[in-house]
Amino acid sequence: MAPLLVALIPFFWVCDATNRSSLATVGRDQGIFQYVAWAVLRGDVDYRDIRDVNGPLVHLLHVVMLVLGGGDEHRFHVLELLATGISFAVAGACLPGLVSKRTPSPVTRLAWALAGWVVLSGQYHLYTYWNQAQRESFCDWFLLPSLALQLLPPARTKQRASLRIVGIAALSTITWFGKPSFLPFTVAQLIVLLLERDDVLSRSARFGRFVLGGLLGAVVPMAYLLRYGDAATFIRISLLDVPQVYRFIWAKSVPEIFGEEGPLGDATLGVACAVLVTSLVAVRELPKRALVVPLGIGAGLCNVIAQHKGFGYHFHPLTALTALGWLMVVVMIAERFEGAPRKRPLGRYFSLGIATALGLFVASNMKNSPHTRNVWILGGGETAERRADPEYFATFRNHDFFPWEMRQAAQYIASHTSPDARVQVYGMDPYLLFLAERKSATPYIYAYDLNADAALDGGWKNRPTDAQRARIRGIRHDHEHDMLRKLKANPPEVFVFIDRSPLITFQDAWEDFRYACPDSAAWVGANYHPARAFGEFHVWIHDGSKNPDVEAPYATPWSEGATDGTL
Repeated sequence: MAPLLVALIPFFWVCDATNRSSLATVGRDQGIFQYVAWAVLRGDVDYRDIRDVNGPLVHLLHVVMLVLGGGDEHRFHVLELLATGISFAVAGACLPGLVSKRTPSPVTRLAWALAGWVVLSGQYHLYTYWNQAQRESFCDWFLLPSLALQLLPPARTKQRASLRIVGIAALSTITWFGKPSFLPFTVAQLIVLLLERDDVLSRSARFGRFVLGGLLGAVVPMAYLLRYGDAATFIRISLLDVPQVYRFIWAKSVPEIFGEEGPLGDATLGVACAVLVTSLVAVRELPKRALVVPLGIGAGLCNVIAQHKGFGYHFHPLTALTALGWLMVVVMIAERFEGAPRKRPLGRYFSLGIATALGLFVASNMKNSPHTRNVWILGGGETAERRADPEYFATFRNHDFFPWEMRQAAQYIASHTSPDARVQVYGMDPYLLFLAERKSATPYIYAYDLNADAALDGGWKNRPTDAQRARIRGIRHDHEHDMLRKLKANPPEVFVFIDRSPLITFQDAWEDFRYACPDSAAWVGANYHPARAFGEFHVWIHDGSKNPDVEAPYATPWSEGATDGTL
């Protein structure tokens, strides 16, 4: 009864939030990776033709989803939610047998799999659409099954024990190729694995199998990188650009990260869960292998801190493992009292009470879900036609994200350029290129590669030194002149400037481009003219275009004397 109580109490609300989240558009980051995957499938070399600081696993997963029809935003969300849900269910299914001496039946595992899906989906849907389908949640697809395998009772034969350890390590190590900050999870898992005493393999044998599994886990993302990417450029970006430039962008100190109400609450619940589980292991109510959850929670905190930014989606592993920890405690109590005699039912009543409490906790939290609160989406996004209306996209617009205007600009570019046209974007939304089905003219799809102010400013207690600032300026200079060389060698048909983009200094993107990249701006001004504006998206067309298509307010010549981006 315990797993059914946990699952059924919040079941409706979790299903409802899952449905509503599938009706959302995609945010900026998801759109970026959709473009990267689309361009790679059409011949661009990853990292060489498309500069990105993220690992190849994320690009590979988006490639797979595009192949499965994920170019449609609704189907993309369905695929993502399906994979996420499977990882949650696997985690729940592996919990039975923690303390029970009896082998759990398939029905028991299925019941706890349902409870796992409900509880972990409940925490997942507390994230906004912007923070779902992110790199951390993708890495959870592999991390959670890896941890779940480790929670299973150790195998009784050397062959099965070896396969289990290889699987644990392979699933854990592959996450490094999504984000290297997942390394602490693997270290935590190895520590717990070596602490176990009831394994049929020696510690040295376990370590060897773990290393083998780690190497196997690297095979798939490395194969993608070698087949579709430029490994040398990826290594240079990861080892030079990230530590020298990107780590200073949007940088936050630990007090800033955890000083906000949401992150502070997540961290507090995580620490409380870790302390509880560790205490239960210390008093031998839980086996030592259960330590992988509290140590994983600690690794989740390290993952957040190591990235110096504290974005909401950085907390996915932490909140998922916290939810898994609470569920694990319920499993422990349920198994502890499952054989209690009917004449002494207090233990079973306590077990059912704890299960009910967790179910109510999840159900209560769902009132805070941004998807549950988004009542309009049920009508405004229920069909593909309604999800194409301006009113639909207006609900997702914010201070620097303009989904409807992006689609207007993309439609214009698609209808006014040749199918093989190249387009250069100055902003932070290469999803425009995906929507227009046009490739970028240069690898520089992010404004921060060309405007270094955000990196030069740094953050509180994380400001670059004078020497670091000089390196940042030098890298930016190299980026601009590499871009300009490529633009001159093969001029794109269209240049797009996106006002109010993140990480630009001036709200007017053309003004910012002239400020950050004066040499490139002079060349663009001499060879392109403004054609159309769709809100914050300004489309400039090459002067030699067969379809100049200039309309008011862009019917006046561009003034070289202007310094504020006016025309």
